[in-house]
Amino acid sequence: MLRELSTEPQWKLIEGVKAVAAGDERILAAWVAGSFATGEADAYSDVDVHCLVSDDSAEWFRDNWPETAAAMAGPLVLATSLPGLIGGYALTKDWQHLDLILHPCGLADPRLTDDGLPLYDSTGDLLPAEQAAPRPHAGEPFFPDAAVTLCLYFLGNLVVTFGRNELTVAHSGINAIRDGLVQVMLAERGVRRRGGNKRLNPYLSAEQRTFLESIPAADVSEEGITATIRVLSREFIRRGRALAGRTGATWPEELEDATIAHLQRHLGVDFRS
Repeated sequence: MLRELSTEPQWKLIEGVKAVAAGDERILAAWVAGSFATGEADAYSDVDVHCLVSDDSAEWFRDNWPETAAAMAGPLVLATSLPGLIGGYALTKDWQHLDLILHPCGLADPRLTDDGLPLYDSTGDLLPAEQAAPRPHAGEPFFPDAAVTLCLYFLGNLVVTFGRNELTVAHSGINAIRDGLVQVMLAERGVRRRGGNKRLNPYLSAEQRTFLESIPAADVSEEGITATIRVLSREFIRRGRALAGRTGATWPEELEDATIAHLQRHLGVDFRS
């Protein structure tokens, strides 16, 4: 059992961010994004920090942002830069997770940020005057066309992995098909996720969660993998077709038929029924 935790360490880290920002003249503003800005944070949430920095300091921060992250959070055991950005993600000795992104002031206007929690504003007018109200999770249903076609593509590739006797790779395909089903479920509820990849339950209905948690586990065998993917593919197709009807979208009929026929021809199994 996990012992009960609180968000106190993260809030302490956020106070460290405020102190460092206020004491470094190169940092013009700082704000928190993500779950600590939207009020959805829990004891397992990362701290997502953005800073506006002077243009002439941007290159220093590009090379030395871990030094600033350590000043904010404490000694680090990991600091990994993110390609194309100034900053990255860092871990402290007690596994506090800080995402730190720095924006040159000539390339960013944080007043356009609608979901940040202001921490520091050197002039009083660099950040929005008020924090925007959190947006609701659910909205109007929509059809996730790209996710649907990708899922059908992954489904058809089961022939390749089984044909090569790549059972470990085939087993990982379970996750790919389940992810496609989850995208359809989110679209049913009109959810366009803004959070990280470690939080899903708040975006699903009780019925959707019950189904996902009932999916049988598969051993690394052709029979086990087939049985689990059949459960997923049937539900994916059923929900996807219904969602297309609800939203007036076009279901990829030809792709579905070709994929199911391909699987039937090579594996002798109907993944639609």
